Amino acid sequence: MAKQLGRAMVLKIGDGASPEAFTFMAGINSKTLTINNSAIDVTTPDATTPGGALWAQNLNGLKSVSISGDATFLDESAQEGRLNTVAMAADPVANFQLVVPSFGTYEGEFRVTTATLTGETEGAVNYSLALDSNGAITFTAA
Repeated sequence: MAKQLGRAMVLKIGDGASPEAFTFMAGINSKTLTINNSAIDVTTPDATTPGGALWAQNLNGLKSVSISGDATFLDESAQEGRLNTVAMAADPVANFQLVVPSFGTYEGEFRVTTATLTGETEGAVNYSLALDSNGAITFTAA
C-alpha cells in the first residue's frame, strides 16, 4: 500500500434509515482506530516437570474496536446534530464507518461513549468523540 494522507482517512455516521446512508463527518482533524484482543490466561505448570520453564498459554477473550477523534465544530452539517442526537439518546448507538484510503472500511454499530465540546476564549469551538464497538465490526478491503 502506498503512503496515504491522514486527512483522507474519514469517519462516516449512518442516518438510521433502511437502507442506511452514511455521511462524511466534516471537521475531524485526527482519527484513531484501535483493535483490542483480550487474552484469557490459562497457563498451568507441566505436571511432570513443575519446576521447568512455564510458557504462557492463552485463550481468545473479548474483541473490541474503538474509534476516537478530535474536530473543529462547524455547525454547518447535519452530522454534528446526528452525533449529538445519538449521544443524548437513552441507547447511544449508531452505525459508523471508518474508511482508510487504499486499505479498507471498518463498519458496524458503535456506542458513543464520550462526546465533548470545548471552547477557548480565543479559539474555535472543538469537539472530541469516543466510540466503542457494540457487536461485531466488519472489515471490507478496498
